[in-house]
Amino acid sequence: MKKILSLMVMAMVAATLFAQTAAELAKQQQELNAINMKMLNAKPSKSAKKQAKQLKADGWTVPAGSASIEQQLTKSQLYGEELTVDENGSTVKRFMVQSGMQTAGTYNAAYAAARTAAQTELAAMLKTELVSAMQQKLDNEQTATITAITVDKFNQRSRAIVDQTLTRSIPVLAIYRRLPNKMFEVQVAIAFDRKELVARIKRNLQKELENDGDKLYDVVDEVFSSK
Repeated sequence: MKKILSLMVMAMVAATLFAQTAAELAKQQQELNAINMKMLNAKPSKSAKKQAKQLKADGWTVPAGSASIEQQLTKSQLYGEELTVDENGSTVKRFMVQSGMQTAGTYNAAYAAARTAAQTELAAMLKTELVSAMQQKLDNEQTATITAITVDKFNQRSRAIVDQTLTRSIPVLAIYRRLPNKMFEVQVAIAFDRKELVARIKRNLQKELENDGDKLYDVVDEVFSSK
């Protein structure tokens, strides 16, 4: 009977946490929609105009139908400057912006490769910092409350969740130029919402680590609030 009651309590707690996280994700989506609307209405900044002038002189342009270089650079700057408040009440940058550049025989191939390169570099950085934060937490623990199995699960799942969530990154810059050998050189920049990543990591860790997941939430916060 006690075992049944215990399972019922755990199920109720998990359901509550799931609902809270789902509500957080819905709220974040509303915030993102508002941010995107602000980006659309933003006028090119002076620094963006100056940088765009140099890029054009170096042969860079945009695909037909795309926003101008000035507008894209401004968008990239605004995403990088967007602030939010983390769970500790500290003001941090909301988005991580990563760039990538690749060359290929067609624009589409070069664009895909450049975006993949940006996502791969950003993912590698985040995975390394998550593992490092976990190790630091273990070093600072006074008691052995976190098991080796829990650590392995945290590292494996956090890496997988980073990969899954980075596919939801926001493209903020895409420009190209034709090289003398007729190849396409493409430069991209992507923005990623750290609030969404933290929420999704917590949501998935709660499912797999059960009560241990609660002890590890602060590791996720420490990594992303420091950026």
